[in-house]
Amino acid sequence: MRVALWTPLCLSSVLFIGCGGEETRDDTIGTTSTATTTTTSDTDQTETDATDTSDATDDPSEGSGGETTTEDPNTDTDSCTDGDLGCACLDGDVCNTGLTCIAGVCEEPACGNGVVEMGEECDDANDVDDDACSNACTLPVCGDGIVAGDEACDDGNDVNEDDCTTECALPACGDGYVNGGEECDDANDIDDDACSNACLFPVCGDGVTAGDEACDDGNQIDDDDCTNTCTLPSCGDGIVNNMEECDDGNDVDDDDCSNMCALPVCGDGVVAGSEECDDGNQVDDDACTNACTNPVCGDGIVNNDEQCDDGNDIDNDDCNNNCMANCGGELFDPGNGIQGCWYTAPNLGMNCTQVCQPHGGFDSAATQHTGNAVGFLFWPNKNNGSNWVTIECSSTDNNTNWGANGQSPDANFSHNACYVNCACNN
Repeated sequence: MRVALWTPLCLSSVLFIGCGGEETRDDTIGTTSTATTTTTSDTDQTETDATDTSDATDDPSEGSGGETTTEDPNTDTDSCTDGDLGCACLDGDVCNTGLTCIAGVCEEPACGNGVVEMGEECDDANDVDDDACSNACTLPVCGDGIVAGDEACDDGNDVNEDDCTTECALPACGDGYVNGGEECDDANDIDDDACSNACLFPVCGDGVTAGDEACDDGNQIDDDDCTNTCTLPSCGDGIVNNMEECDDGNDVDDDDCSNMCALPVCGDGVVAGSEECDDGNQVDDDACTNACTNPVCGDGIVNNDEQCDDGNDIDNDDCNNNCMANCGGELFDPGNGIQGCWYTAPNLGMNCTQVCQPHGGFDSAATQHTGNAVGFLFWPNKNNGSNWVTIECSSTDNNTNWGANGQSPDANFSHNACYVNCACNN
């Protein structure tokens, strides 16, 4: 017969105590040992099984004879919500706003994680700064100070004349920038322009017209078609060339040879002899006539403030002796105390600006009045109309003279059924 001896366990909130058995407790390390003895009559063998359970003294949560755990009721190990920081990504590798799905877990965005996120141009997840994606997660660009891609250099500035151009290329003759020992650089392959293909300035006398040279005949003859300074012959160079009458090589304009290399004459721009003026042009109606005289009323030339100049002394023709145009219309005072030069429109629908255009322009002061006296001046057979607009208008549809209302006249008023009556300047 086999007799089994067993001891039930009692659970305490602080300590696990083996009830009814042999128990050894070490209060120092918080260890409880419970021994259970089993006797077998057949073999006279006694087995002793020992089970040790150890916990930190401040959290005894396990007892003898089994594993029992008391969890903190405030901790929920299953509270991680998909899509939140540190939690699994939602379907389609999606995370909540501001997070990125990295290897199935939602993480904060960061340059270098291998995922191109908001604000990043690229992200290659390495620390190589000069490859196809910089360590700042930006694509390589010339001027960022990093030599990358097909760049020969990158000094990160906008100076073209140093050791690296703004195109991130090394300086070279023909790149358009003057660098190193270059005298010039025009970025073309034309050898006879202002800069040779060796990036050197042209030299006068080399037989090639280049740069600012007007000519280059490759000789040392100064009075031929090209001077020894590679310039074309010109007045004032001291050499009589081509059509010059003289050339004294100075800048004294009123001596025996003008600065135009011509003998003194009216129109040479130099006041000499009996000339009143000399402006050196062929404009007859400016401040100096082509006869080198000052303009005056009666010389037949309209100058300065003259309205006309008929060159005669007849005062009552179209231009009086004060060189003012006589009125070509009707001199008339419509009741405003101003004797105006009045015209009626030759066509329907015209305005006073158009009517007065050939007559010195619109005279607003003379036009402003009240009534329709001017209408009767030009159209005596029409009926008397009432005050209507700022410009007198003689109508065709109702055979009346529409009167002026005394207000400031509108030079652009028109009507397709009447002739406007306007005061003009002459």
